[in-house]
Amino acid sequence: MAIRYKKKQITLCFDKENKVEKYVAANVLVGSISYSKLCDEVNQRTGIHRAMVDVVLKGVQDTMVAFVEEGFSVKLGEFGSFRPAINAESQDNLEDVNANTIIRRKIVFTPGSAFKEMLGSASIELFGGNVADTNGGNSGNPGAGGGSGGDSGETPDPAA
Repeated sequence: MAIRYKKKQITLCFDKENKVEKYVAANVLVGSISYSKLCDEVNQRTGIHRAMVDVVLKGVQDTMVAFVEEGFSVKLGEFGSFRPAINAESQDNLEDVNANTIIRRKIVFTPGSAFKEMLGSASIELFGGNVADTNGGNSGNPGAGGGSGGDSGETPDPAA
């Protein structure tokens, strides 16, 4: 397995007058697997009927949601664990910290040993030759190959 990346131009704005152009490696996804395709693949690999796979996965999801709502971290063996988390604005005074300073609620996934091993053994390869700017356009090498099919190169946050 290879993790693909592209070269991306970003602009760091430290203040209104001080903008710095930098370049970073950003991962490129090949595509997305639908829930239906996932159920079909589990059916093919295990022999368990697709409808049964769907029922089990939905049951796991419903059970996990119930436990996470209660504030538990849910561990799924070597798959990993899910836990509720928040992002909050910092305050100068302890009295100013309240529920209104929480700016985002999210679910954090921590990969288990199977995913960690897979990532540890994955190779890294450059995808295409272009440098994408922060607006998704290309600069640098206009005729060089390989786009990512409209992918921003960033994994969407499921909590957003």
